[in-house]
Amino acid sequence: MATVNKRVYSPQAFVINGIDAGGAMSVNIQEGYENVIRSSPDGLQVSILDKECQYVRGTLVSQDWIHIIELLTGTLGTYVFYERKSGVAEATGYIKHTLTNPIIHRVSLSMNQGGYATITADFECRAGSETATIADMHAMTDSQAAPTYVSAVRGGWRFVSAVYGASLNIHHVTGFNFSIAMRLFKACNDADIAYTAVDACLDGMQATGSINFQDSAIATAQLTSQSLLLAALANLVLTVRQAEGAANKIITIARASILTAGGSSDSSSGYTGFNASFEVANNTSVPLTLAGANKILTIADAA
Repeated sequence: MATVNKRVYSPQAFVINGIDAGGAMSVNIQEGYENVIRSSPDGLQVSILDKECQYVRGTLVSQDWIHIIELLTGTLGTYVFYERKSGVAEATGYIKHTLTNPIIHRVSLSMNQGGYATITADFECRAGSETATIADMHAMTDSQAAPTYVSAVRGGWRFVSAVYGASLNIHHVTGFNFSIAMRLFKACNDADIAYTAVDACLDGMQATGSINFQDSAIATAQLTSQSLLLAALANLVLTVRQAEGAANKIITIARASILTAGGSSDSSSGYTGFNASFEVANNTSVPLTLAGANKILTIADAA
């Protein structure tokens, strides 16, 4: 039998809702039916089945971390990426994926000393009409030329400093995580084949995170982890190194309310490590928002 090779690899050139999400790392797409209706046994050895509510959803991971907020606020459009075809000349050796109306409802940022930061985005596709199916929401184009390279602003590989409030320094930071999750509403009714109503709600978002560090300093008989727990509500500000000698970036999490903190000491694991978790607490006088003057998260160049 003749050899048939239909394999692909290397996802690349992520562009989603007008945002160039360079530094592509991975993409996971799930498609199927949300609801499977099964009959009662009624003497049957297996059930009668009906399927309803087709869906297309997924998760992408990128190293272009500075776009974390833009992914949530971008103009709804398409998610386009490419994969390399195995054993095919480069001139026609790519397939193109086009996903329509990918509504991003959760993003997360992960930073660890010694590696580039990554962002993860979860999305749910909205069907464009009542007759749209999985094939309409996720279309493929074969035998494509190499895509245009999408560059990335990589960094976050070293924590230069971390400060809570005006002067509570957190030394020896080794990791930082932050996520924003929206409530997702969706509906498939009437003559719909797939979800024609999908909305990510700005109100009621949760913005949470954590910071890992090895700071065992003691001030007024309190460890740094305890001082964080007992401190007044404040901003959390981190300065991180960028790739290729670019200017440091300053990350500011507004009104980070420290919820828990603790440490773990093990004779076989080196220095004692600490972790503090937080949640962004809003301000009714000047409410926090994703965009505008009073942002939940800001990323700026160091002076």
